[in-house]
Amino acid sequence: MGRPSRIALPRGGLLFLSILAFAILGSTYLWSNAPPPSKLVSTIFSNNRLPTEHPITSDDSIESDTITPNTESTKTPATAESEKGSLDLGKHYNVRPSASNSSARIEGCEYPILIHVTPDIHCTGALTVYSSIVRNVLSQPKALRNKVCVHVTYIDQNLTSIENMYQWKARQNPYPHMEDCAALDSSPELNKIVPVRFQALSPIERPEFMESQTLWLAALNKVHSWGFDLYPRILILDADSIILTDLHKIFESTPAATIVGAADQFQGCHDRSRINGGMILLKPSRYFHISVAELLYDKQASCFSGNWGQSEQELLNCVCGYTYDGYKPLRPEFQCSILPLYNSVWPRNYGCSGANVVPIRSVHFTPVKPWRIDENDLDSRVDTRYWKCIRDAGRSKSVEKLTTCRAATLAETRQLPELAEKKRERRRS
Repeated sequence: MGRPSRIALPRGGLLFLSILAFAILGSTYLWSNAPPPSKLVSTIFSNNRLPTEHPITSDDSIESDTITPNTESTKTPATAESEKGSLDLGKHYNVRPSASNSSARIEGCEYPILIHVTPDIHCTGALTVYSSIVRNVLSQPKALRNKVCVHVTYIDQNLTSIENMYQWKARQNPYPHMEDCAALDSSPELNKIVPVRFQALSPIERPEFMESQTLWLAALNKVHSWGFDLYPRILILDADSIILTDLHKIFESTPAATIVGAADQFQGCHDRSRINGGMILLKPSRYFHISVAELLYDKQASCFSGNWGQSEQELLNCVCGYTYDGYKPLRPEFQCSILPLYNSVWPRNYGCSGANVVPIRSVHFTPVKPWRIDENDLDSRVDTRYWKCIRDAGRSKSVEKLTTCRAATLAETRQLPELAEKKRERRRS
């Protein structure tokens, strides 16, 4: 028998089998030397990471309080003259960018309150509203203890630069010769519960066309406090107010709004379509401050009087568009809202239904100021008697005396008549 015949493969088939064998061997080698899947992703990202000069930390932020001013802008100190812009509308100020001084805030303060004082009878009001804040903290320690602080603002005629004002450095009490103002930061018992700092505001340039009463002119300077950007929100209170309860709940109002103001109640219960400057919950910023301050020098912006007759209160309403003849906001980019009536009630409106839905949180003594009422008449009403008790406790620097002051109940406030001018009104100083 002959040999078995061999199967002849075409040359093309041999070439194909050779290539396939090499491919299998190569893939086996690569698989055995590849990193595990858990390391593969990190290897890819590490190879594509952007180079950095130092590790990224929480300090590497683009927030305004970490922005380093440009070297050119810090060569010469800012002055009132250098910060003057042109006479064109919207170009009155020429303030250079600067870093926010976050170290100037009071540590742990969640509910910062600003009170503006002038070296006169307003010191008495400022001490009383401060004392009422302390009493609220004492009555609601779980919600408020170690979370409330007060910044007292005043005008420093020597502080002529807005750039320097923006540093918000703590100042010495400028009015140690005024007994009630001196007591604000010299009461260890009270200051331990609610710390106090004094902050200087630069004097604001009065618009040439402005015509207003003396008190309204003084209030114009409060506009500069709208740039007090140490906290996300601040509550600005007039010295003729007192806090009764639930201070923290006032801060919870309309969180998205830049301006949240107490209702102006001049005409009575239903007159709540405009803002009153006696209580303003604000999101402060330098952009807001300068943008709105520019409007002071535009006569057309004065939407009520044409001459800023109601000072900063008129400015707020014009910015928000709360006019007497419709909604016409000058700066619609800033959202506005009006607080519920019970947050700040005028004595004439104690009996309004809307003021009694929840306990009244604050009283705004207007138009009659308690310090204008004869001392002997303060005891004739439960609300002014409470104001007097709070004032005297502040003067005595006593926490114990503060706790003895009794606020009016809802039933009592409903029965109170409008706070009338007293015949024996104290002589104005």
